[in-house]
Amino acid sequence: MMHELRLDFGDNRTRAQIALGQERNLPLRDFLVRFPARAATPIDPAWLDLPLRAFRIVPVKLEREPEANGREQDDRRDERRAAGNAEAPEAAAPLSLTDGEAVARAYADEIAKIGRYLSSDLSVLAVCDKVLAEHIARHAVRQSNKRPLIEGETGVARDEDGLLQRNMIGAGMRIAGIGRLLAGIKSDQVLVLRHLDMLAGGSPDGPLNAEARMLTETLYRSPEFTPTLLGFIDPSIGLPRVLANRFAVRIELGGLRREILPGMITRAERERFADFDAETLFKNVSGFNAIQLRDAMRYLHANSQPGSSTRQLTHLIREFKRGGGEDVAIPDVSFDQIGGYTEVKRELFGAIELITGKPVAANPDGSPYTPPSDAERGPESAELRALRRKLAPRGFIFHGPPGTGKTLFAKAIANAMNATIQMVSGPEIMDMWVGKSESNLRRIFAIARRNAPAVIFFDEFDSIAARRGNLTDGASRASNAVVAQLLTELDGFRDDQDLLVIGTTNRLDIIDAALLRPSRFQPVEIGLPDVTARRRIAAIHAHNFGVPLPDADMLDQIAAETEGFNGDEIRAIFQAIARAMLWRELVTHASFESQIALLRERRQRQDGGQG
Repeated sequence: MMHELRLDFGDNRTRAQIALGQERNLPLRDFLVRFPARAATPIDPAWLDLPLRAFRIVPVKLEREPEANGREQDDRRDERRAAGNAEAPEAAAPLSLTDGEAVARAYADEIAKIGRYLSSDLSVLAVCDKVLAEHIARHAVRQSNKRPLIEGETGVARDEDGLLQRNMIGAGMRIAGIGRLLAGIKSDQVLVLRHLDMLAGGSPDGPLNAEARMLTETLYRSPEFTPTLLGFIDPSIGLPRVLANRFAVRIELGGLRREILPGMITRAERERFADFDAETLFKNVSGFNAIQLRDAMRYLHANSQPGSSTRQLTHLIREFKRGGGEDVAIPDVSFDQIGGYTEVKRELFGAIELITGKPVAANPDGSPYTPPSDAERGPESAELRALRRKLAPRGFIFHGPPGTGKTLFAKAIANAMNATIQMVSGPEIMDMWVGKSESNLRRIFAIARRNAPAVIFFDEFDSIAARRGNLTDGASRASNAVVAQLLTELDGFRDDQDLLVIGTTNRLDIIDAALLRPSRFQPVEIGLPDVTARRRIAAIHAHNFGVPLPDADMLDQIAAETEGFNGDEIRAIFQAIARAMLWRELVTHASFESQIALLRERRQRQDGGQG
């Protein structure tokens, strides 16, 4: 059966008719992304996945609808752009969705923009995850109405068994192949460099390696006209500035936007949710690109039943994230496991609410608190969300003596945000090779964006964030470059992603001033616990280690006798007593007093040694 569609293509009528004759297997949704049209009658959403050969498409010219009829215009726009429209209605949820279709939907605006630049003979550098490059290139070149030249596709041979294999050729030979393609390129062709970073990746400002110099010479050598290029680099890999400057336009394609999400879920996957909440789902997949989202949804569909609770499905998504092979954790530390520090908690709770839009399910003083439900709070307006994002800090710098629970605070923050956490030691980032330290930092932030909502925790933060100097030695230049890269990553946060960076240091005075701006890092002092905090810390550890107290006043006595102790030392008291209990030792006042005396003696020896 052939369906009839009467469509008004406007100025694109001729190009659309040519495509109709040449690409009969193209799905209707992809065709309408390339050639937006007004339909004389509403398009059945089920038709969008059918190929063009299933339709008799009649180009017509429709009268322009009055601007006042905005609702009907919006509905028809949704129907025309269901393949990639960020506002696709629930009824347009596809029956199925391939990876290529998902990429076309998720990045319709970016793909159209790349296509327009290419059609104007402007070279484009696309920054996106490797898994997206093939799809983006295919869709974008198709929209440009140019013919693609694909670097590397000529290097294919058959082995003895007749199987196709790509020749394992070196970078030099591949660059020579690019030179040959450029020598014969036509004005209606685009040279697609899908793995530009693999050929000549490196620090933007570092020295060029041999491959980068060779590729630079090749790309800047032009025939009678300047060839049009479409290059791809991964966000975690840099590109020398001289190569990046060969491209007229740089476009970044990252995680999914909030409004795109509903149109990226198939009907069967949507049925897995007893109560589908796009906002809650987005919080857990906001760092995913289109293909990662499709992988997560396939995993969710295969491991759940229709009508499952959002809590169960969220757990599956977190499980999927954990299986991604990246060094991220999902903490279970809560704020009620941290004794005292009421003012610190109050400051952190306010910041968390600005970041997530939801209050923390705890009171700063440790008393029980149940926040209002989403239904009770009501929907958040776009204006309020925008204001909240402007007020939210990019991160915290915890400073204070060791053993005061800075790591525990970081884990509790991640737990309150329902976020993953990366635990990074600052010195691990630094590397002897030029550009490698910045690459390590880019990789960490790329992992966080993929696993958002996310917290990055840098221990010994001053090792990578120390004040920049004017010295010209190699170490100083490397340190300055890392700070500059850190600033770039912080300023590149997307408004719709919950990302937070936490650093710890004992030397706040040496942190670079640019990082201490209010819009970046918020310093938070976590000092030694006062007597109230020490009592609460002691109560927590007594419960955690199952240590019985000789009498009701024991906690007050411990709090009074541990003046100047940090939380880790108070924990050590109960840890030692719990160990003695395994050997059937009786717990008395003397048990606690002897442990406190041992710790005090150890502190005096350490102070004496330092003196």
